[in-house]
Amino acid sequence: MKLTYQIKDKPPIHITLLLALQYLLACISATITVPLVVGNELTPAAALFGAGAGTLVYLAFTKMRSPMFLGSSFAFIGSMNAAFAGATTIALGYLGLIIGAILAGLVYIVLAIIVKKCGTSWINKIIPPVIIGPVVAIIGLGLATSAISNFTSAGPWGVVIGIVTLFITAIISVNGSPIARMFPFIIGIGCGYLLSIIFSLMGIPIIDLSVFHSIELFNIPKFTFVQSFGGFKNFTPQYFTTIFLAFTPVAFSTFCEHISDHLNLSNIIGTDLTQDPGLDKTLLGDGVGSI
Repeated sequence: MKLTYQIKDKPPIHITLLLALQYLLACISATITVPLVVGNELTPAAALFGAGAGTLVYLAFTKMRSPMFLGSSFAFIGSMNAAFAGATTIALGYLGLIIGAILAGLVYIVLAIIVKKCGTSWINKIIPPVIIGPVVAIIGLGLATSAISNFTSAGPWGVVIGIVTLFITAIISVNGSPIARMFPFIIGIGCGYLLSIIFSLMGIPIIDLSVFHSIELFNIPKFTFVQSFGGFKNFTPQYFTTIFLAFTPVAFSTFCEHISDHLNLSNIIGTDLTQDPGLDKTLLGDGVGSI
């Protein structure tokens, strides 16, 4: 399918804002799922803030040539749980998450340096596409149970709404008008939400509209990393070893995910992102952005 806008194109401001909203809707579910699954007072608001800030860092390192979004990775959920399981206090658990993120980011930075010095030919020899594919599939399938529980949480009528939303999004993506095909998520989610409101007004409790009564126009997220400073007093070499073993190997699996994402996106936009801006730049932006 021919792209409506290329990377360097500048759509009208109203189209840009709508595309930004759609991007948020497409990425928000995965980004907020991680803190919700891990718990321990991690907030979706702070996760969104980190994803936005990390993406801006990534775009700076790639000189705006790679239209990629840095969100939460399901691959690190087990690592994050290990950080809290091995902690004597919540503050130490927060500190473990920060140290783990730094270690994972450093893995990417080291890999970026290796790619810069040695090129990318060694990657296909060590982790060919036949290996990268299953790794990425496993990462996604690992959260399949969470997706199903979200899908069925509102009962049988919730399943109906989920199926309607899914099919409308798919139909718009394939058979919609050129303008509609640019916004399948907005249209699909909008139709699902409208159907949810109709069911709720009919007395079928699908969504709770009362949450809108207490919405604040401006609210600073609770940045739990501040509390991590209280964890230094309980920090031990054994705990660092736990964090190192929990996060560092996973970073190599998400390295496969990184390559797969950029190869898939390269096929869509018709530009090889591993060459322009280069895999070293994307890895560096991903590593520093994640930290």
